[in-house]
Amino acid sequence: MQDTWQKFLHQQGATIHDDGIELNHPDLNIIETPLVSPLAGFTTLVVGGSERHLFLHGQFINDLNLIETPAAQLSAWCNPKGQLITNFLVVNTGTSYLLIFKKELKEFVQKRLTMFVMRSDVTIADISETSPLLGLANTTELSLLNENIPTEPGAVHAFDGLIVICHPDGSGRHLVTGSIDALINKLTAHKNEITMISSSAWNLLDILAGLPWITLATQEQFLPQMLNLDVLKGLSYKKGCYPGQEVIARLHFRGEVKKRLQLMTTTQSLTAGNNLYLKNGSKIGTVINSECRTDGLSYALAIIELDKIKEPLFTDRQCQHEVSITELPYAIHA
Repeated sequence: MQDTWQKFLHQQGATIHDDGIELNHPDLNIIETPLVSPLAGFTTLVVGGSERHLFLHGQFINDLNLIETPAAQLSAWCNPKGQLITNFLVVNTGTSYLLIFKKELKEFVQKRLTMFVMRSDVTIADISETSPLLGLANTTELSLLNENIPTEPGAVHAFDGLIVICHPDGSGRHLVTGSIDALINKLTAHKNEITMISSSAWNLLDILAGLPWITLATQEQFLPQMLNLDVLKGLSYKKGCYPGQEVIARLHFRGEVKKRLQLMTTTQSLTAGNNLYLKNGSKIGTVINSECRTDGLSYALAIIELDKIKEPLFTDRQCQHEVSITELPYAIHA
């Protein structure tokens, strides 16, 4: 983490770890309070060059032609079997593409993506240190971003040295990146309007929004439809070929999605990759992301067999910790 940014975060009372940034606000209502979160768990790659569009369009599962002007979309990169290597937030800035995804996958994704560049006029660089990423929630009515704040999902506006993205997941949240000086100036000017929260609280907001993130524990295991990327408009069936396209299209046109992402709660602490079980000990699901809330419950997104979600489900084969399935903020059409 860049020294100036780290010093600023320390001044806000943050404790910085390799996997996140902690700030102590145990009783904060994250659903209503205006919040800003430094997203230490994410990486931002910038893809430039005259052939950047052609290159990325041929690799990712969503249609980049939908964001020919500055805009953002959800997308993913798959192996030839259609299994997700990672999922992204893809941002067209007008001069480059930003790829935002989980930091623990950066080395693998950047190295592997670079392998496919070959002789194309494409550059790929990590800008996470020089352009930190912030998440904003419940801030639409504030003057923090003035009249320039985008309100349509996926809309992107650039001003005051910042790039502001209205989250394409439809949650009404925003992502902001830019130079460290621009970020510090904006946050300092509006420090009385907004509360800085831990990165784990933002992870919880992602979970409550039904937005999954692939990590090392779940890499190259699931098809995009299983993570509801089709429902979240992160998958196109109309674009041309890309790695895994044949498998993904076959499931859509000829098959049936038998497992899908669900929102759940439990009293047991969970981590990505944990299994879920029936009473008879049969494995029927996998945790994708999980965070604890101040009410003592763990909230998680898990891929679960659809014909089993009405049965008693547990986090352990001893059936000590039962799972409760709760409603996602969007409808799933199985």
